[in-house]
Amino acid sequence: MGGIIQQLGLDQSFFVQFGIIALVFTVLGNLFFRPFQKLIDARHQRLVADREAAEKLVAQADAKYEEYKQRLMEERQAARRDFDSLMTAARREEAQILGAARDEARKITQQASESAAQQHQQLKNQLELEVEGLANAVSDNLLVRRS
Repeated sequence: MGGIIQQLGLDQSFFVQFGIIALVFTVLGNLFFRPFQKLIDARHQRLVADREAAEKLVAQADAKYEEYKQRLMEERQAARRDFDSLMTAARREEAQILGAARDEARKITQQASESAAQQHQQLKNQLELEVEGLANAVSDNLLVRRS
């Protein structure tokens, strides 16, 4: 082995330098690289945990959104049914009111027609009486003048 070391041109300073480098690497590894690696690992774990938590929150938000959309659709359908039933009831009530108003108008028109017919008959009877009285008065006047 001594021959190989001489062929490479290595002397005892190489081993001292190698020892110093190994010592510096060990010291730096313990003081700097391991804590830095722990920081990187902790950060990676937090990042993974935060990402998983964010994915869970997004999944929950999507589920809530779908639930909201479903409930909104159900409420809209219920509101449409209520509106349709109210409109049907309003149309029924409108038809009843209009029917009652038509019946009332028919009654009023019939009463007015009957009242007008009665007044016409009364006026006719009264005119007949007055005509008869007037005819008697005229004939009496004529008879009085001729005599």
